[in-house]
Amino acid sequence: MTPYRLSITASSDPYPIYRRMRDEDPVHYSDSEDIWVLTRYKDVSGAFKDWRKWSSQRRGNLLNDIPERIGRTLGTTDPPDHRFARSLVEKAFTRSKVEELEPSVLSMAGVLSAEARERGTIEFVEDISAPFNAGVLGAMFGVPESDFIRLRRWLDDFFQREDAPAGAEPKQVVAMRTLNEYLGALAEERVAQPGADLMSAMLQAEEGGRRLNREQVVVTTMTFLTAGFESTNNLFTNLAYALALHPETYRLLKQELSILPGAIEESMRWDAAAQGFVRCPTRAVLLHDKVIPQGSQVLLHIGSANRDEREFQDPDRFDVRRDTKRHLGMGQGIHFCVGAPLGRMM
Repeated sequence: MTPYRLSITASSDPYPIYRRMRDEDPVHYSDSEDIWVLTRYKDVSGAFKDWRKWSSQRRGNLLNDIPERIGRTLGTTDPPDHRFARSLVEKAFTRSKVEELEPSVLSMAGVLSAEARERGTIEFVEDISAPFNAGVLGAMFGVPESDFIRLRRWLDDFFQREDAPAGAEPKQVVAMRTLNEYLGALAEERVAQPGADLMSAMLQAEEGGRRLNREQVVVTTMTFLTAGFESTNNLFTNLAYALALHPETYRLLKQELSILPGAIEESMRWDAAAQGFVRCPTRAVLLHDKVIPQGSQVLLHIGSANRDEREFQDPDRFDVRRDTKRHLGMGQGIHFCVGAPLGRMM
């Protein structure tokens, strides 16, 4: 079949292509992208759960990941480093911490919604989703409100993978360095004067007499901001799009708010905010009569796995009453999204 290209995820409806890959070539090698792609639920879920065979630390967790990230973030480490860092982050990022944020999150959502209704016509990402996400994440980590706009621009640039003009640095490299410098200065302030924010909590968290050092806190904060901004922004826009395509479901949700949590989970299954993450086999892997070489870049395709008819009945139907407990929209295994409670509350 035609080699998989990364641009497929940006097409108006990539899901028929995913289905064809699952049926005809579930372990697909794309020579144009130099990646292997796993598309069936069982294979993707199994790889997420087996960190010994499928490493996050060898090549990072994003396609063509930035070398400076690899081995320094929660998403790009394997145990034991990952286990220690995650335990301290979870101590700081508790459910009670998320609940404390709820009043300010509700207030921010209310203000943006009121302004949008007043204008009458809106661009959903620009007017609602992006400022809401940047505002909530910024407040959570103690970023001054005056810096939110700058922060959002850096977060946008971080996910660029464009070739830079001759003599210039790629946008994502500049964004990572700038974010690192900004958050490093913020960490210095929090060491001198701790606040009620998550960065302060991580700096103070302790496990067996050990703490995260300042660099680890900065990199973890950067991970929260970049991954959180991208994933929740996509979640909101994908859900808005799904409801626009299914007006009868939109009417139902307005009448029965109690089923909204199920609609959010179904949205994560039906049109995953993160279409996939990278893993690297620590040894050659035989799967569906193909050998994936050790050290390869392998895309675990969440977008395809969540539409696998081998796992979900009538998977292309958007059904807010569906049992979606098995969806992979927030990953699985040791790298399951640590910010899941915040994303769901937002």
